[in-house]
Amino acid sequence: MRISTTQIQRSAMSSLLDQQAQIVRVQQQLSNGKRIQTPADDPAGAASLLGLRQSIQMTEQYQRNIDTVRTQLAQEESTLGSVTNVLDRIRELALAAANAALSASDRNAIAVEVTQRLKDLEGLANTMTPGGEYLFAGYQGLTRPFAVDGVGSAIYNGDSGQRLVQVSAERRVAVSDAGVNVFMAVPRGNGRFAAVAGAGNLGSGVIDTGSVSSAFGTGSYHISFPIATAAAVPLSFNDAGNSDDLGYSLSINGVEVYQINASGTPATTLDELATAINANSSATGVRALIDGDTLYLSNTSSSQAPISIVESLSGASDGDADSVTGFFGSVLTGNADTASIAITGGAATRYVVENDAGAAVAWGDLSSGGRISFSDGAVSGVQVNITGQPLNGDVFTLEPASTQDMFATVGDLLVALQSGAIGAELGNTINSFLANVDQAMERVRTVRADVGGRLNALDTQQDINADALLRLSTARSTLEDIDYASAISLFTQQMTALDAAYKAFSQIQSINLFNYVRA
Repeated sequence: MRISTTQIQRSAMSSLLDQQAQIVRVQQQLSNGKRIQTPADDPAGAASLLGLRQSIQMTEQYQRNIDTVRTQLAQEESTLGSVTNVLDRIRELALAAANAALSASDRNAIAVEVTQRLKDLEGLANTMTPGGEYLFAGYQGLTRPFAVDGVGSAIYNGDSGQRLVQVSAERRVAVSDAGVNVFMAVPRGNGRFAAVAGAGNLGSGVIDTGSVSSAFGTGSYHISFPIATAAAVPLSFNDAGNSDDLGYSLSINGVEVYQINASGTPATTLDELATAINANSSATGVRALIDGDTLYLSNTSSSQAPISIVESLSGASDGDADSVTGFFGSVLTGNADTASIAITGGAATRYVVENDAGAAVAWGDLSSGGRISFSDGAVSGVQVNITGQPLNGDVFTLEPASTQDMFATVGDLLVALQSGAIGAELGNTINSFLANVDQAMERVRTVRADVGGRLNALDTQQDINADALLRLSTARSTLEDIDYASAISLFTQQMTALDAAYKAFSQIQSINLFNYVRA
């Protein structure tokens, strides 16, 4: 086999270049510490590295998201703490205003501070994040969520959206709370029912917030204070002389509630009379209650007007001694066939509790500070306390707890202070305010606790992400990073081999046939 000088040189040069390329590759690995310089170095490893890098980048983004969410939640938690402080201060002012020894000017001064605190509350509800968005606006971050006037009437311009931020592949955390859920939808009263004094009450009765041991249901209950009457039965006709068809009618507040002729069957018990009266309560505004041998009448709404009773005789012949003795004791004759009785009230001594259907569910003697308790079907263990002295005609209503925003709650107190309300009116307003503001503070505490739970969850997730980053980085290092000791040893071997190749090439390059010919 003949090998030309040119072939020898080309082969040697190719070998040198290959060795140089291997040395350059190792030198690059040593310079950047990476075993895989191109996918060709390790196709399977390069594919795995790509997935690992993407996972690491996503996890690092989750960690940055956690930092962002933590900052905003910390701001919300701090804001809610300030809201609690404002509400607590207004509560203190309400308790101070309840002091009967205060003058009108003292209460005006309290009203001035309540006004300022209402503005503080509005400002906190419109808190902005460092990013320039409103904290409690839901998805409408660039819209100022609350507009509140001077008496607590509020308009919410945000929505009910709650922004969520991804903090891991499987978990999202709420970064804010919509203002409608924090400030607006707050239960009234004790959370199950609200005790409301009648607007026309004139007595000094003040009702507390009450309690119930079960769900309250959807119906309302009305506490009124009936007036004892001298009503008695039976109704008796006396048809003297000519045979006449005598008739009797009973009207209450201008509405006929009972009518019968002598040939008919009159009510023979007080219960039957009460049934007739109660069948017309919606028209007369008067309810009847039987307790023992006494008929009590009460107004169905706050009113101090006397209850007007009119008994009438009809059908009597002129000159006859016809007569009828009415239920309320009137002796009616042909010459005096109408009798009017005005039943006036005063200090209440009895109470009655009626449901929406007009059925009495409880009644008894009334004493200041005495607790009124009742149950009605599924509603059990209702208790309220009325202090002071209600008057006959006063009414208190227990109604299912609806919702009211906390601005309106503060506004109710402010209006009462500014109007100069005193006595029972102010006392009932303050009691209602205290119940409602306690519900508002409980709502804030609930949201604040939820925010704290989210902050704790972020701490836990951040630790989980950090562990995941460590595992991913370790796996990436195993695939990608070089073994410096092995690489340096290989580099040294390759440099030695290259040096030997250089020397061999130098000697081979000097071989020439003419050298031997000349010799």
